[in-house]
Amino acid sequence: MSSVSPVNRHTARHAVNEAQFDRFRQQAQFVHQEAAPQLQRMEHSTQFMDLVAACAQFVATAGRIVPNLKGEHYDAAERDTIERGLSRVRAAADWIENAVTRGEVDLDEQLKKLLKGSGE
Repeated sequence: MSSVSPVNRHTARHAVNEAQFDRFRQQAQFVHQEAAPQLQRMEHSTQFMDLVAACAQFVATAGRIVPNLKGEHYDAAERDTIERGLSRVRAAADWIENAVTRGEVDLDEQLKKLLKGSGE
């Protein structure tokens, strides 16, 4: 028979479990700290590629559409619609430029309206 009481066995088992959990938590924290810079670089790379892709997609789409506009005539309402769209494109391009060059990512109210299509 064992001379250790059931209460002492439970306490010892609990202490071992706590020690194992603390060790795991410390290892996980170390891995997280080590991986954080790499994860940040990956996030940066993803955002960079998304911006490059958005710009390339816009240019490619315009390059496909604009040459076919030769001889097309648009009425005033159609021109106004296109001009509003171009204002939104310019506002978005300026916003991207400010984010990239100055780190300014906040939208002011006028830009919010432009991007939503409800402002001039």
